[in-house]
Amino acid sequence: MRNIMKNVLILGAGGQIARHVINQLADKQTIKQTLFARQPAKIHKPYPTNSQIIMGDVLNHAALKQAMQGQDIVYANLTGEDLDIQANSVIAAMKACDVKRLIFVLSLGIYDEVPGKFVEWNNAVIGEPLKPFRRAADAIEASGLEYTILRPA
Repeated sequence: MRNIMKNVLILGAGGQIARHVINQLADKQTIKQTLFARQPAKIHKPYPTNSQIIMGDVLNHAALKQAMQGQDIVYANLTGEDLDIQANSVIAAMKACDVKRLIFVLSLGIYDEVPGKFVEWNNAVIGEPLKPFRRAADAIEASGLEYTILRPA
């Protein structure tokens, strides 16, 4: 069986969860990682040998499309009050570059799926900041892309 090289674009590569993904992929000889971050200094060192670093912002469409070229999978570890706008930018770049597979980290509670009293607390304490996460999920679900939405606590 032949090993096929996969190109993985990691958006928000300086994030805490992204660090774990980068480390898990570091020893995979069939994976080439493109680490995309606004502040590359936040990317955990040492950098894996199977990676390249690109400084950029997902809202810069030209930079994002350039980084998207030749990618097989996009892993998005983004955050912010404009997360839905960021998600739409990622979706547009993926479609423009014919990239089909998206893994996007959002948040627990965006579907009011948390049981019992925790859902009340979650909505009261964190409810407003979750709205862009939910809008991002809606955009991803409607995108036509092959996607996985991760919702860590």
